[in-house]
Amino acid sequence: RYQAFAEVCGLLRLPAMIFLRCAVLVLWALPATSRETVAVVAPGNPHQRRLASAEVGEQCDAESPTSCRGCCRGSCECPGQQLQLTVANIVPRLGVQGDAFFRIDEHRHAGLEIAIYHFEQPRRLSELQLPFKILPLWHIDLTDVQVLEVPSKMALDSWFRGYAWSILVCGRCQGRHIGWKFTPASTVAATPFYALIVEAVDAEAEEPPTTGQFSASLRAVGQPLAALGLAPSMLSSSHGTP
Repeated sequence: RYQAFAEVCGLLRLPAMIFLRCAVLVLWALPATSRETVAVVAPGNPHQRRLASAEVGEQCDAESPTSCRGCCRGSCECPGQQLQLTVANIVPRLGVQGDAFFRIDEHRHAGLEIAIYHFEQPRRLSELQLPFKILPLWHIDLTDVQVLEVPSKMALDSWFRGYAWSILVCGRCQGRHIGWKFTPASTVAATPFYALIVEAVDAEAEEPPTTGQFSASLRAVGQPLAALGLAPSMLSSSHGTP
């Protein structure tokens, strides 16, 4: 890896600024070392869970145990969060938005290479500048999934170049934010894909997390939008189809 880096960049001959630019390009292109991973799960928006935890707990205390068990206590299972990890379903490497991109973590799970992208929201879209880890997939289970559209100017300011984003929330789980849909922004032939918010547990970890451990459902769609730094009035919604 480092030998290739030196050869491509001409390590001993490049001026400092050109060397740094070359370093970014070469390290992006070189394959990363994969870590053996016990599990990859799609828990939903972690910032949404923190925002809702106190309010959800208070509402649960006032509700019957039956109604609380399914929603407030985080045991609601959204079909869209069941990862379909196959070679055919994982989206190949994509061009990224430079000012919002951190890195890609390579994981190996059950013999499958999985690339998890690390991004943050650009300040021009959200003052919160929240970080997210996402896994692009061609297909997810869209049962009870709602697609929340944003104004086109915002949608085109996208983590993945050439795609417009919209927000995925689960209607079954009271508006849990599970990820994004990315739709081609031009008429050039391309396929939409989905990017679920994920967590990976490496082999040295003692116990892999479950969806229930990571998930807390919300009482209104407005709360996941607050966790994204967006106002509900900015969005329109449509339902996914199974």
